[in-house]
Amino acid sequence: MSTQTPLVIFDPTVEPVSEGFSLAPRSESLQGKVVGLLDNGKYQSDKLLEKVGDFLLKEQGVLKLVLFKKPSAYRPAPTEQLEELMRECQLVIAGIGD
Repeated sequence: MSTQTPLVIFDPTVEPVSEGFSLAPRSESLQGKVVGLLDNGKYQSDKLLEKVGDFLLKEQGVLKLVLFKKPSAYRPAPTEQLEELMRECQLVIAGIGD
């Protein structure tokens, strides 16, 4: 009697599902805004966001930066983290490293 598990093969050649979306409204100015910076956790993303944040404060008149880091680059940000970003910030920039 054989105790081998059957081999299952998946076909990855399907068409991607394309869902429509619309862009969020853009701010006319960043002057006096609270901006969230979301670090996705990949290598160097923190350094990228640090430079972006410095520029926003010095050159664009941003009032305050709120920094967040996702627990993992490979998973979506937790709902609680997204809700906090929405409560505290008027706009959010997500940084991607590598």
